[in-house]
Amino acid sequence: MNMRNLILCIFLSTALATVARAASAPKFEEVFKVLSTNLGGVSQEDLEGAAVQGLMAQLGPRVSLLGGPASGPTNAPDAAPVACARMFDSGFAYVRVGAVTGSLPDAFRAACRQLAETNKFKGLVLDLRFAGGGDYEAAAKVADCFLNSERPLLDWQTGSARATKKADAILVPVAILVNSRTTGAAEALAAVLRDADVGLILGGTTAGQASLYKDFPLSTGEQLRVAVAPVSLSGGKVLAKGIVPDIVINASLDEDRAHLDDPYKDLHPPEVAKTDAPTNSITAPHHPFNEAELVREHKAGEDADEDREDAGPAPAAPAVPAIADPVLARALDLLKGLAVVQPNRPG
Repeated sequence: MNMRNLILCIFLSTALATVARAASAPKFEEVFKVLSTNLGGVSQEDLEGAAVQGLMAQLGPRVSLLGGPASGPTNAPDAAPVACARMFDSGFAYVRVGAVTGSLPDAFRAACRQLAETNKFKGLVLDLRFAGGGDYEAAAKVADCFLNSERPLLDWQTGSARATKKADAILVPVAILVNSRTTGAAEALAAVLRDADVGLILGGTTAGQASLYKDFPLSTGEQLRVAVAPVSLSGGKVLAKGIVPDIVINASLDEDRAHLDDPYKDLHPPEVAKTDAPTNSITAPHHPFNEAELVREHKAGEDADEDREDAGPAPAAPAVPAIADPVLARALDLLKGLAVVQPNRPG
């Protein structure tokens, strides 16, 4: 698209936004007709293309243009329902969802049972970054795992879901991780967990695609994906826009992807300071003899000076690896605090 068409596209987008805000604004058909008959140097094809771009810009992500086979939040991604399940700090479970599909509820419960067998966890991180899918019933069933009493959860055009009364609900503090690639039913899962006071959401604003979509074929061979019905929470709140986290953490998508594979990977290592010393020279570590050691040796009846000379410097304690993923690290810190002040969450 050349500069003139780009300017026209911006003009039409601005005009559409003005139409949406002003009650007495002119109709789109009227504006389009005036432009098509009076704007010089622009073909009908260019004008229609600019109008389409303006519509897509104003209505996205509820409307999108797809090339080739349909893909997106209404179709099940190829990712496994549970992509990863592990423990952190011997007491905090981590489950990463790959796709919200019909098999996710059983896979999620199985992962939690397996983690609980090795270590009873005090908190849970539910990672929905890059998770998609269009199965809203499955999203509600996963949310139901955290509630022990009946209550409405989600409503969509073809059905609705409620939590059930149960004695084995997961009632530990929960942190939900999201980013701009959290789409569709994964967004609904995050929203319903927050709406039910199950946990807090951390990360970046989600994609805003929690709707029922339908694809319409176009004469160009492309598909026009339209959000034909909303998904709403129990109180009737429609999930038409992206979910803004309770705690916003700025991280790029590349950083999020890298940390999914290795949460300990330092993506910004400090530069090694240059030195004139030979590379094979080794400086013995300085081990200060502190007051606590003196008291301990005195109580044991040891000769501190003699032992220090004979034994040499004490071995350094093994370094504990630090989590470099800023979103996960913040979530674990939050759960550790909540585990102290709120060991059990009412369901």
